[in-house]
Order: sequence, then structure tokens, then C-alpha cells
Amino acid sequence: MTVIPSSCANAADDLLRLTRRLEKLKQCFALCGIINSTLDLPEVLERIMSTSRRAVGAETCSLLLVDESPGPGRGELVFRVAQGPMSDFLRQGFRLRRGEGLAGWACEHGKPLLIADAYADARFNPEVDRRTGYRTKTILTVPLAVRGRVIGVSQLINKEDGTPFDATDLETFSLICDQAAVAIDNARLHAEMLQKQRMDFDMELAANVQQGFIPRRPPEFHVLDVAGVNHCCDETGGDYYDFIVRRDATGASTHLVVMVGDVSGHGIPAALLMASARAFLRARLMAPGGIEEALRDVNRLLSEDLGMTGRFMTLFALEIDVTSRDIRWSRAGHDPALIYDPAADAFQELGGKGIPLGIDPGWVFCSDQMQALAAGSVVVLGTDGIWETRDPAGEMYGKDRLKNVVRTCCARTAPEIADAVMADLAAYRCGLTRRDDETVVVIKIKET
Repeated sequence: MTVIPSSCANAADDLLRLTRRLEKLKQCFALCGIINSTLDLPEVLERIMSTSRRAVGAETCSLLLVDESPGPGRGELVFRVAQGPMSDFLRQGFRLRRGEGLAGWACEHGKPLLIADAYADARFNPEVDRRTGYRTKTILTVPLAVRGRVIGVSQLINKEDGTPFDATDLETFSLICDQAAVAIDNARLHAEMLQKQRMDFDMELAANVQQGFIPRRPPEFHVLDVAGVNHCCDETGGDYYDFIVRRDATGASTHLVVMVGDVSGHGIPAALLMASARAFLRARLMAPGGIEEALRDVNRLLSEDLGMTGRFMTLFALEIDVTSRDIRWSRAGHDPALIYDPAADAFQELGGKGIPLGIDPGWVFCSDQMQALAAGSVVVLGTDGIWETRDPAGEMYGKDRLKNVVRTCCARTAPEIADAVMADLAAYRCGLTRRDDETVVVIKIKET
């Protein structure tokens, strides 16, 4: 009988263990490749748990992610994947408070747990077993961390062969979880990138549509010089201006309606509200009736649409008789327009009562009037983005500075006056980012 020296036997055992460990590591790397072969988050989560169960030979597994959404449940662990006998129960969104149970402890401390006997550990929460009738015996719990931040926890429960988990199982599971955390983070970043791309596309589309609402060129009249300029602080804005020519039965131009408005908020919601208001106003002003009647009807429609959303639109509507130069105006919560008379070197505000559109469906709007504007007079309508612009010191641009620009440039054409206002506004900001939409409309009574 040949006796094998103990040193040789030990070497053979070591070689066998190393071989098995190497095979295990190869299996882990192969499984990690499967996990990282997709960027779809739900698919990533399912693959993490399927590969983990296969690698360690576990009966049941679960993956919980930290709830990072605002609200009372922020920071809690939410079951996202469950496979095995109790999966149907856990798929219902079962939640754990931070620090609750073994998963909560691992999440809070950022450390893995190897539990040979679950019920012998005081941190174990048997609630799931009580609800499902499943018997937890042994558990592996590993936190999922990216850049030092725990984003979730993964668990394997009970080995298929009935033995408890050991250090080798924990090492294998930890290797998979390290790669899994990166895969989850990549999938999330990919989803955020796709969402941003869709949002950018939507914003670009909305901006193109909205730019189509801005008058391409002002109407031309023998006695009027008209211009308008709009600069948005976002891709889409909430400021609005429009020119509508009203005609008599023969088709001849009789009146010009000029409107400047400001929708609450910015971005796509503001642009959509502005588009609805524009459509209502244009349709109504094509029908007979004064501008105050048009505001009344449009206000009723917008109030029905907006309900209790808290959104609204301020508007100033001005109607000019292109023959007599008489004007009539109506305010819906918007700042008064300004009239400058160069001969008298005097400004006058076109005031009046009125609340924003979309608040009270029963509000009765009124109008005021002025007869025969003098030749050379300049009418200026704008939005609060003009006079509320701030310089680097935090001081507002104000209406006095606006008046100075109008006074200085009153001999120029309406487009030149409007451009001068915007140029002075940009100089006042000194390179600061525009914080609000800026709109100005200038109407000048031509010299005859």
C-alpha cells in the first residue's frame, strides 16, 4: 500500500480549491457580462437576481432599491425584483424603512451580512415569513453601492441544497453585486439621457411652433408705423404679442388691434396656454364687437380650461382707428401702456381696471378711449420682463429708464425704437442671463 505524504495531499487539496475558485470567478465574470449586456433597467434588475441565484444556488432572491423620490417614503427600501416562493407577495411593492431588518441594516451601514441562522439574528425581520408562510433559514445580504453611495440592497435566501451560505458564497455574491450596482447606475443614466433627449426634442418642436405664432412682419398703414420684438428666457416662453387687422364689409382695413400678454410661468406649459389664448383671441376678434367683449368671452373660455390650476394670463389690448387715430384699450391685469407726446415732452399711462384672464369666468371687462393721437406720438406696450430686468447690483431697469430710451429715440422709426429698447436692456444686464421673457411693441403715429 502506497502512502501519500501529507504535504502532497494538502497541495492537491489547495490546487482543487484554487481550481474551483477560479471556475467560480470565471462564472461570475460571465454572469456579469450578461448583466451588463442591456441598459433597460427592469431587465438589468431581473438579470442581476437570475444570475445571482444561479451562481450561488439560492432558492429565493430579492432586490430592493432606495426610494429617492421626494415625499414621505424617501430613503425607504422598495422591493423591485423578487424570485422564488415568495415573489408574488414581494412584487406588490413591499417597503422597508431605512435600518429595518437585515436589508435595512446593510443599507444603513453599507456592509454585507452572512447569516447562517436568520432567526438567531435579532436584526432579522420575520414579517415577510409570517405573511407568506415561507421559512427563511440562511441569508446573504449585500448593499449595492456606486461611488460610495448605497442605492439598494440585494439578498439571497436559503440554498437549494439545504446548507447555510458560507464565505465563498458571500465572495461570489459580492463580486456580482459590485458589477450589478454599476449596471443599475448605467441603466439609470441611460434612461435619464433618453428622457432628456425626448425633452429636448419636445422643447425644440414647441419652440418652432411658438415662433410661428409671432407675427412675421407688422401690418403697414399710411398713418401708423408698427414694430414688435420678443426675446424668450427659455426655449419656449410665455410672452405674447399679436397684430390683428379688422376690416369693413368691403374688405378695407379700418382698425388695428395690438395685444401684448404674459402667461404665468415659463416653458412648455406657458407656451401651450399662450397658444390657446392666441387662438381664442384671434377667432373672437374676427367677429363683431369691441375689445372688451372679446376679452370677456376669451376669459370665460380660459377660466373653464384652467379651472383651479392657478394659471392665468395678463393682457393689454389696444385698438386704433387707422383713419381717425382714435384709440380704445382694455386691460386684463397687465401693466398700462405708455404714450409719449414729443411736442409736450410728456408721458401718459393707459390704465384701467381688469383682472388677468382665466381667474373669474364672470368678470366684466371695460374699455377706455382717447381721440386723435397727435402726429409723432409713440405708444409702447411691454411685459414686466423689460422693467424688472436687473443689473449685476440687483437694481431693476424700471420704467423711467424705458421712458428715457423712448424720449431719446422718438424721432426714429418704430422698429428702431423697439431695437433701441432691447439694446439698452442688454447693456443694463451686463452679460447676465435673461431671467424673464422680454417683449416690447412700439406704435408710432406718422407725420402727415
